[in-house]
Amino acid sequence: MSPTIIESRKPQYLTAECISCNTPVEFLMPKPNGEVIYIECYACKQVLSIDIQYPPKGAASSTSSTPNSSNSNTKKDAPSSKPKRTGTGTDASPLESELYDILGVPVDASPSLIKKNYRALALQNHPDKNPDPEAHAKFQKISEAYQILSDPKLRSDYNMYGQNKDVSPEGGFVNPEAFFKQQFGGDRFVDIIGEISIGRDMRDALNEPEDESTADLSPEEKAKREASVSEIKDKARDEARQARVDKLVKNLIHKLSIYTDGPCDYAAAKAYQEIIRLEAEELKAESYGVELLHAIGFTYTLKAKQYLGKNEMLGLGSWFHGVREKGHILSETVSTLRAAMDLQQSFTQLQEAEKEPMDEAAKKALEEAAASKGIRALWKGSKLEVEGVLRDVCDKTLSDPTVPKTTLIKRASALKIIGAVFEAVKADKPAEP
Repeated sequence: MSPTIIESRKPQYLTAECISCNTPVEFLMPKPNGEVIYIECYACKQVLSIDIQYPPKGAASSTSSTPNSSNSNTKKDAPSSKPKRTGTGTDASPLESELYDILGVPVDASPSLIKKNYRALALQNHPDKNPDPEAHAKFQKISEAYQILSDPKLRSDYNMYGQNKDVSPEGGFVNPEAFFKQQFGGDRFVDIIGEISIGRDMRDALNEPEDESTADLSPEEKAKREASVSEIKDKARDEARQARVDKLVKNLIHKLSIYTDGPCDYAAAKAYQEIIRLEAEELKAESYGVELLHAIGFTYTLKAKQYLGKNEMLGLGSWFHGVREKGHILSETVSTLRAAMDLQQSFTQLQEAEKEPMDEAAKKALEEAAASKGIRALWKGSKLEVEGVLRDVCDKTLSDPTVPKTTLIKRASALKIIGAVFEAVKADKPAEP
């Protein structure tokens, strides 16, 4: 019985294996030009660098057509179909690890671990908390490393090319203080709560030049100068806060008008409730989104009930909610002060640990505890500020003398709907592994 002879064809395609996902890929053989070629994996979109070794010009590349022929009959000068790495890294094996080292995480670190370490290092090296003159530069590097490694596309580019390729965010790196401010709500909440002043205060503190003109002043003169500067700053803060409140009042009135400009019946209330629910589902995905929605919802509900209660039980409803508001403010203020004192205690412990030899594990535990307490203190301070601003916003929205009382009652009803929806928001359950 004669053997089956399979017809061959002139090679046009080469095969390789993706060094990221190990998927076989096939690509059209390029014209020989002596340059490294780049192929994109169809499965994981990783870019492979391949150095094809072409045979010398005029060399033969025929093979035996006999089925049982030995591999030794194959010419060694045939084009190589295996990828040869030329300094291009992968997600599993990055070309360099400097940014990972800055954040103190392994190259396969999860996004949550990267974020956790960033927060800890940012607090530890923030110029407001760290007297080290190099703290600002360290804080800058930490922020830039996080901005790259927290973005999937930028992280992939960095893993592949290292810092030889421009992997900075579009538009360049943001101001570290502005970026740190984004930890609470991000841009999605700005139309509701405005820009939290903590970020602005941090920026101003870092950018403020040292006043060398006070070196020759007496203690009394210095105190007078400082009091004058403080008064100017306080006035600027008050003006900025008022501008923030005025802008948020306009935003809130526009939002409430979706309900108040209509019939305000049961069907309209249910439709408005659904609109707000959809908005809340999007907002809760932001950093501290659920916590912010609860704080906003509580304030809206309280102020709405306070206004509507003026006409209930001879005004006793309004009085009750006013007392409740004062109790809440006192409770939140005390809680914020405790968080700040707890953070200060952690920093004191860290400073003491620097003076004496300490086990690395114990020191790391102290740093993590300080980072956790720092985030809690910042959140408490931000929440206290946000609720204070929103109380003013609600008061102005519900007390405009140029608006008919019937419209103000409708505004309060819409505000109550928003508050109830925001307070009812629940965090998504983590996906099961």
